[in-house]
Amino acid sequence: MQSLYAQIPLVIGDYRTITSGDYQDIAIWEVWDGVSWIAASVKPGAGNSIFIDQGHEVRLVQQEEAHHVYLFSAASPGRKLNLQSFELHIYGSLRGMQKIGEFFAINTVSNATLDWIYPETGRLVFKGASRIVVDRASWSANTTNSRYTVVFDPDPGQTLTVNSAFKANQFIIQSGTVLQTVNTAGIPACSTFSYNNQAIFNGAGPYGDFIVESGATFVSECSDPLASIIQRSASVPGALFHLKAGASMFLLGNEPLIDVVTFQLEGNVYYSAGTGVQRMLRNTMSNATVPKHYHNLLFENGAQKILQDSIFLDGDLAVLTGDFPQHGAGYIQFYGDAQQQLVGTELRLFDLELSKTAGSLRFSGDLYVERFLYMREGVMDFEGADLYLNESASGGLRQFEGIWANLHRLFYLNLPPILTPTNATFPLKDIFQGGIRRFRLVGESPGGNLELQYLEIPGANWDPGFNDTDGTPILYQLNSYVALSGLSSGTGSVVVSMSAENLIVDQVEDLRIVSNGQAAPGNNLIAIDNDTLWARRELPFSLLNNQTFTIGSYRVLSILPLRWQSQSARWADGVVTLTWETLDEKNTSHFNIRKSIGGVNAFERIGTVQAKGLSVNEYEWNYSLRLPHERIFFQMEQVDLDGVSTFSNVFRLEGVPAAFQESTIVYYPNPYKEGLLVIEVPPGWDRSGIFMKVSEVTGKVLYEGYLRDFDASIVFKNLMQGVYFFWLQGPDNSVKSFKLLKN
Repeated sequence: MQSLYAQIPLVIGDYRTITSGDYQDIAIWEVWDGVSWIAASVKPGAGNSIFIDQGHEVRLVQQEEAHHVYLFSAASPGRKLNLQSFELHIYGSLRGMQKIGEFFAINTVSNATLDWIYPETGRLVFKGASRIVVDRASWSANTTNSRYTVVFDPDPGQTLTVNSAFKANQFIIQSGTVLQTVNTAGIPACSTFSYNNQAIFNGAGPYGDFIVESGATFVSECSDPLASIIQRSASVPGALFHLKAGASMFLLGNEPLIDVVTFQLEGNVYYSAGTGVQRMLRNTMSNATVPKHYHNLLFENGAQKILQDSIFLDGDLAVLTGDFPQHGAGYIQFYGDAQQQLVGTELRLFDLELSKTAGSLRFSGDLYVERFLYMREGVMDFEGADLYLNESASGGLRQFEGIWANLHRLFYLNLPPILTPTNATFPLKDIFQGGIRRFRLVGESPGGNLELQYLEIPGANWDPGFNDTDGTPILYQLNSYVALSGLSSGTGSVVVSMSAENLIVDQVEDLRIVSNGQAAPGNNLIAIDNDTLWARRELPFSLLNNQTFTIGSYRVLSILPLRWQSQSARWADGVVTLTWETLDEKNTSHFNIRKSIGGVNAFERIGTVQAKGLSVNEYEWNYSLRLPHERIFFQMEQVDLDGVSTFSNVFRLEGVPAAFQESTIVYYPNPYKEGLLVIEVPPGWDRSGIFMKVSEVTGKVLYEGYLRDFDASIVFKNLMQGVYFFWLQGPDNSVKSFKLLKN
């Protein structure tokens, strides 16, 4: 019978080796029947623990399975597992053991003398449910020759815990969650992931890859002064840490350390410490690197977060819970071609650069840039928020290219003493007329502050009824205007310039800067046409305060936008008829008809009509269209003989039954906090049959079922602040999606 003093209790169905051989060869195995060891009749499977004894080597010739895997790890163990190029799937733990007489006992170390698990083309794959896969009591990383790949591939939603230092050639988190602990059984120690030290693998240089696949999650508790989360050895870094798109990493330690040469952070990185101060990832080795490029960078929980000296983002930066991170006098660049967000309760940065080839950067609230704002390229969409700039008095605006859309107010603090096109050009997007209404100040400044607001009002005043200060009658004025306030009194003069982009101008010199409904202070300067059309005016700095400025002209035909008299689109009996009327066409070549389906963000050209060039022009254009199931919008593009374009207002296709025309999903409140979440579907959809899925940014599914059964107060009850994704499948199998922000 089994000894009462055996450290590893045997279970009926456990296997032990009696000699070396192939895993599938039953002649190398004996099975515990509850009383004694007997000859095996079948090879071990997923429910059987295996004991590979001293001097025995087991070879895989195909994929195999086991529950716990015990390897003799005391003195002179011999090679244990020859994986060749196959996988051993483990549904329990990997453990070291020794012999006490005829009985098996836990051994706290693994053997360091030879390649006891080999070669690097073979894999140990941890499968199944949540559990500890290696533990400090029965495993260690002193096996510097560990020569194999480890894959973590548990069932969906399950967590595999690494509670001991672990060494291999490569680690891959294929699915589920891997938790790396700080083991406190004895002296606290990080359960570090490290790599084979044999010279055949890049000599004494960096080696070893750690890969987190899409949909998988890596969680680490480790922190300085304990060892690194990942390294090759105590003095040599690993080669690669790759967090793939759709993967997530949660850092719980206050001072997380990773020593690798190359980072690819394409997924979601969460800094999640709960107390104290948490700093961003650092390294301890001179030839390791500090990661600076992130995709989605997220902060949560109560620890005060501190940003590193420079960060480059092609995704979102969001504070889900807790205070916005302290900027640490650092620099952040948003880049790329995707939509990006900066989310938090108070968005306060030190230096910020926008360098986007497409897409926009959006803000959840007012933005504070304490020193420099570099506008290299791209769109900042403030969505009605304010911008506070240069509170430090040591920076300011650096405008090269780029656009500000939907800005409520600019508070430019501590104005530079010399205003230049670089530090005082404000790139305001004109929603109604199109183009960028750049507003520029050049000259001497007394310092102090400036408050700027761009008030956007549709259309233009074709009969303003006032003269300029030189007696010239003003016959046209844009309704939108810039308002300045909060300025100190100065003795110098400034030149105010305002761009006329997307306005059709006959004679450049006709352009003027005027105030709203009256002449602007100062004197007109002749407009110029270099990088774009600029109206200009010179005036004392002291007269800027509490003034408004906009574009005017003293010849009606000089300045447009083209006078779009009317536009309409109507569907009837399978035909769409577009009609539009213009006034005072001049220098017009043709019109492009543009269509957008489902919204107003995807216009494409569908036809062209030559211009008539008369004082009053009526046009009609038809095309065939089956009964549409989505809303359709149109916009006319006028192209002049020089290739310059202007656009009409957007107008909607009429005449389509409402049940077919409306296809958008309406949902509110957004942001959502608690209680009822209203989701309105198109009238043509049967609510009882709509299938819906809700997930986190990590890809974890929170709800999958019918819309009629969805209760937001239950699904979101204990969830953190952040962005969540909804998908709804309609009656024609079309899918609509939207994002919800939970506060």
